[in-house]
Amino acid sequence: MNLHAWLTGLDPAWLNAATFGLLTLEGAGIPGIPGIVPMLAQSALIDAGRTTLAAALFWGTLGNWLGSLLGYAAGRWGERWLPPRWRAAVQNQRNLDLLARWGAPLVLVSRTVGSLRTPVTLGAGLTRFPFGAYLLLSLLGALLHVGVWQTLLWRFGPALLPHLERVGIDAFAAVVVVVALWLLWRGLRRRAPLS
Repeated sequence: MNLHAWLTGLDPAWLNAATFGLLTLEGAGIPGIPGIVPMLAQSALIDAGRTTLAAALFWGTLGNWLGSLLGYAAGRWGERWLPPRWRAAVQNQRNLDLLARWGAPLVLVSRTVGSLRTPVTLGAGLTRFPFGAYLLLSLLGALLHVGVWQTLLWRFGPALLPHLERVGIDAFAAVVVVVALWLLWRGLRRRAPLS
């Protein structure tokens, strides 16, 4: 099956909904959500003239921003449902000082850097980072993240599709499985009691 033909045959409304949904989950700080996948599909539809860069940017930014607000809310108002070790890890004095000193740049950068996204998003809520500032900074961060990635993929994504197709979806799936198993092993290793 031709990947480019399949992607360009997608319904733009469904792709916008998928982009919004996946980027909401990614923005909330849920690890392993592949936000780049709907952005790559959007680039194929933009290239085919079936949607616009502005629409892809709108739905991606809105999803990422909503996700960041949900993550903040989980930290601030859903604190009692978070595991105690998460709360303790985030609410230590070092993190409080870090957010007090570098909070604004951390919130901006965390939208793009996946390893920072979860701790900063939850941490901002848990440490009572001012909501108004978080609202604005996370919007700017979402605009930056989605704007840069979607524009780069719009420019270079359609040229990548034939290479992805040549390598094959099976090879891509194998890489995803290996990475998922490695992350699982790493997580289990961290939880194992030290003897």
